[in-house]
Amino acid sequence: MTLTSAINEFIVDQRVRGNSEATITHYAYMLGKFDGYSGFINVSDVTLQLCREYYLHLAERMDNSVSIQTYIRALRAFLRWCYDNDYLAVNICDKFRLPKATRKVIDVLADDEVLRLLDTVAGEGWIQVRNRLIVSLMLDCGLRLHEVVTLTCDSIHLTDRYLIVQQGKGDKQRVVPFGEATARTLSTYLVLTGHLKRRPLLIKCSQVKIDYEPVTDNTVKQLFKKLSRRCSIERLHPHLLRHTFATRYLENGGNIYSLQAILGHTSLEMVKRYLHLATTRIKRDFPRYSPLDNIKKASHFE
Repeated sequence: MTLTSAINEFIVDQRVRGNSEATITHYAYMLGKFDGYSGFINVSDVTLQLCREYYLHLAERMDNSVSIQTYIRALRAFLRWCYDNDYLAVNICDKFRLPKATRKVIDVLADDEVLRLLDTVAGEGWIQVRNRLIVSLMLDCGLRLHEVVTLTCDSIHLTDRYLIVQQGKGDKQRVVPFGEATARTLSTYLVLTGHLKRRPLLIKCSQVKIDYEPVTDNTVKQLFKKLSRRCSIERLHPHLLRHTFATRYLENGGNIYSLQAILGHTSLEMVKRYLHLATTRIKRDFPRYSPLDNIKKASHFE
């Protein structure tokens, strides 16, 4: 069997498993790169040496170690599948390990930047309320861009202040709570647009009337480009709000295991990145909250 045919069969298997279209497209693109590099050989001709040479090929052309790791992770998943299905006689993954990636420092919005962003989306018109809702869902719930875009009205439980998020693979869902400010924005938005149970939550508008066509990922990306200019935060992008939510949640006393459930991470290691940021800020701000220091100030005790 050719490598190309094996990759196509792997992609079909991913569909059968119920993986999302985004995941399938990701695998198809990543493995297509390996197929082209290898010269369209038979799958049985794939060797550990070839895989290592492919890694060096990527390393010569890409500066981002995280991106290289993404390519190799997809290749390893395919190689493991080939071995399990007897297309490879040797389990190459045993010796073809993931390369180490340089972990990026997580950036978050400062409090004054959050306030500037919220001021930028303030307003009573329905389009302003919609944009404020998009920002709120990311900043108060930690939702990913695509998770915000794919929300439906019937996933919102306004009275109990939580929403059901459809995530990633198959029918996997999670419960995400939201605060009072987001609840007010949601309530206003639903009144302005009409609460039709099964329609998409976030919709577009035309010059004449509200259009019930759902917003897209690109709609939100373009919105953030405009917001970035208006509030003078050059590095502003949707995922920055998710990072900000996670860090502030821990700083405000949130539990790391609860945060893992809210963010939808399968690994606690992903969440621990935010714990470091929160701990740094807690140490920095401690003099303001030190029980003994504050008692001494109140009593003028030295």
